[in-house]
Amino acid sequence: MIADYIKTVRELARQTWDNRAVTWELARRDLHKKYKGAALGVFWAAAHPITYVLIYWFAVVVGLRGGRSGFGDFPFILWLIPGMFAWRVISDTLSAAGKSVRSNSRLVTRLVFPTITIPQFSVISLFLVHICLMAGVFVLFLVLGHSPTWYWLQLLYFMLASFLFCTIAATFLSALTVYSRDLVQFVRTITRALFWFSPIIWPMSNIEGVLSKLLKLNPIAYLVEGYRWCFIFGKWFWEAPGWTLYFWSFLFVFGMITAFVWGKMSRNFADVL
Repeated sequence: MIADYIKTVRELARQTWDNRAVTWELARRDLHKKYKGAALGVFWAAAHPITYVLIYWFAVVVGLRGGRSGFGDFPFILWLIPGMFAWRVISDTLSAAGKSVRSNSRLVTRLVFPTITIPQFSVISLFLVHICLMAGVFVLFLVLGHSPTWYWLQLLYFMLASFLFCTIAATFLSALTVYSRDLVQFVRTITRALFWFSPIIWPMSNIEGVLSKLLKLNPIAYLVEGYRWCFIFGKWFWEAPGWTLYFWSFLFVFGMITAFVWGKMSRNFADVL
């Protein structure tokens, strides 16, 4: 059984590498298809998350009159933006890339097609937009007079961590949603819950004791806080060694489970779809 499992992992790794050019091309086409026919094209890819941020900023600062004190030299909206953008790419992964195999059933039913590339190109197309958004965040901070720091460099680390998490989550969910449409609705519900149970519009420092430790079991919390360590709090990821070790241990176990699930379920995708 262990030998079969190792063989499956190696085969998935080989398929991923051998079809990397196909994956990138499909990611480009996927991004083009989403905004094809729209007058402003890819502009809407950035407009949606920016509007999302402004809505929550207005609700919290103006409506609820919270967050007006800001965080040191940073107003609430600058604190909100990195965490919200980190969340948006994860949210889109869970809701869209998580059902990517079912959404691209025409590819699955072909005689020869590396299905492992489907969740991968779906995530890559989302991250192409995410990279542009984060580049915009750099510009925004500079325009508002916040000089770059060395901490900004570790955004590459957190974006890589986020990409790996999203890819594994998309692969896992896309395999399961092939067999159950109900799971798609379940994922949407869980995604809404994760938004409120992650430190996206509320600061992690508000939670203490046992509850704080429990919330840190949520890997999304690590990624959201990490983005803010880069821009707001000036903290290196190795300054939280326990949390960092937990995140990568979680990701490793999640990846192994995903490889097992994909290896078992992908054989029957064409028949089910």
